[in-house]
Amino acid sequence: MNPHDAQTALNAIRHRQEQTFDAYLRHAHSRPYVLIAALGLFLVCASFDLPNPWRAAVVVVANGLTLGGLFVHQRRAPVRRKTAGPETLFYAAVGVALLGLFWAVAIGAHFLGLPARHTLAAAVTALAAVVASYALRPVAESIVRRNGNG
Repeated sequence: MNPHDAQTALNAIRHRQEQTFDAYLRHAHSRPYVLIAALGLFLVCASFDLPNPWRAAVVVVANGLTLGGLFVHQRRAPVRRKTAGPETLFYAAVGVALLGLFWAVAIGAHFLGLPARHTLAAAVTALAAVVASYALRPVAESIVRRNGNG
C-alpha cells in the first residue's frame, strides 16, 4: 500500500464517520419524535391539575406515550451509539432546566391567582422543550462530534 492509497482509505473512513454523525443527529432531532416527547411532557405536567382518579390515568397514558415514542425512536434509528459523558450531562442539564422552568411558571401562576397553573406551566415547558430542541441542536452536534463516538 502506498501513501496515496493509505490517505484515500483514511479519507473514506472520515467521510463515513461524518455520514454516521449526520444520520445520528438527523434522527435524534426529527420532528415527529420531538413533538411526541413534548406532548407526553405536557400531559404528565398538566395532570397535576386533575382530580386524583384522573391524574393517575393521565400520568399512565402520558408515560406510555412518551416511553412508546422513545422505544420506537430507538428501534428505528439508522445509527446506534452510546452517549458519552459530556453528552449525557448536556441532556441532563437541559432536563433540569426544563423542570426548573415548569416549577417557576407554576409557582408564578399560583401567586398571580391563575386557574390551572400546572396546565399553563406544562404548555410553557412543552413549548420551551420544542424550541430548545431546535435552538440547542448546534450545541448537541458539537458535543457529539467532539466526543468522536460514531
